[in-house]
Amino acid sequence: MKKIVFSIILSLAFSCNNERDTSRFISENDTNYSEDIRAISAKINKSPEEAELYYKRANTFYYEKKYSDAVGDFEFAITLNPKQPLYHFRCAETWISMDSTNSEKVKMHLTDALSLKPDYHAAKSLLAKYHLARQQYPEAIKLYKDLLDQPEFADPAYVMLSIAYKEQKDTVKAEAIIDKALTINPENFDAVMQKVMMLNYRNDPQLLAWATKAVKMNEFSDEALYTMGLILQKQSKFADAKDHYERVIKVNPNHVYAHYNLAVIQSLFDNHEACIDWCDKTLDLNPSFENALALKGYSYEKMGNKKAAMQEYKAALSINPNCTLAKEGLKLLGS
Repeated sequence: MKKIVFSIILSLAFSCNNERDTSRFISENDTNYSEDIRAISAKINKSPEEAELYYKRANTFYYEKKYSDAVGDFEFAITLNPKQPLYHFRCAETWISMDSTNSEKVKMHLTDALSLKPDYHAAKSLLAKYHLARQQYPEAIKLYKDLLDQPEFADPAYVMLSIAYKEQKDTVKAEAIIDKALTINPENFDAVMQKVMMLNYRNDPQLLAWATKAVKMNEFSDEALYTMGLILQKQSKFADAKDHYERVIKVNPNHVYAHYNLAVIQSLFDNHEACIDWCDKTLDLNPSFENALALKGYSYEKMGNKKAAMQEYKAALSINPNCTLAKEGLKLLGS
């Protein structure tokens, strides 16, 4: 229906002496838009039938993070030239970037892109991701398997294929796929991280070696650094764990769990003022983190400030009535 409406509007635009579809018409003098948008709009206003111009303006909107405007131009470009698979692919990417609930638009445009160009591997990869996110595993698996012999897409396809099997509780097949991926490319960082997660799940003796490999491969990966911190903390190597969490925060200052685990470590050594400080930093990032509130209450309790401890415990329980640390803390305080 939308395509018919656009077609009617377009016909009117061409036949009515510069009358434009106002939803797509942007004056080159409109300073509400960037200089780049105005420059492309000037070209569009001279040649409103050229799909490629709308596509270029859509891309500009996209990189300016004006996704709603971008979608409008991508879809208008598709109306003018529905046989261009790239337009459909970029439109689908934009719908995803909008975090839209209109998932059918994503599926429709990716399906159209692949019907026009069956070997469009980027579209196939994105459609597989779409299916995986919706737990449509057979569809996702089929698409990922099709990408395994494509050099540019094989590494991520192996990883996502493994995740698809792991989410279905087939851990044997999931790990076999990761092992194959690492045989083909030992430098596949995401596959290394998946291997670390699998080894960690069963507390395998090889875990530390693989986690160390991951950090060496990418010393600026907050995921790799944080995982190493967790492993070291579990092994009671608290000084080393603390060092890794601090490195996580340098890479990603918004990493909530690195902040929280630093609070935990301070608490273990009865450094309660430092613990409270790290809890506050955690809560600055996530005010609803009940464990940080409860841990803060525990530190106040140990410092003899029962009133403050009760306040923090109650705040934690207001978020999660089943927060064990807070419930036990209030019980010990006699409340």
